[in-house]
Amino acid sequence: MNHKSEDILERTDLRTLWSDTLIGMLSDAIKYNWSDNALREILKELYRKDYKPKQLIKMAEKKFGTEGALRLRAVIEKKKSPG
Repeated sequence: MNHKSEDILERTDLRTLWSDTLIGMLSDAIKYNWSDNALREILKELYRKDYKPKQLIKMAEKKFGTEGALRLRAVIEKKKSPG
């Protein structure tokens, strides 16, 4: 493997690790009822990683049921609202 390939592989692994960490943080935020602001900060980072709101809501519903999905949806929709 050449040096360039190793660099690309390392960056990919780090991005995947960071995404997994963010998903874990989002799960904790829902499970332990962190503040809406904390959820928004995590969501901002996940959006930068190209996660979509619908995808995250589905993940929350699968892991925490309707209640978790509704909480996440409310925070996402509140964020999108003007003002």
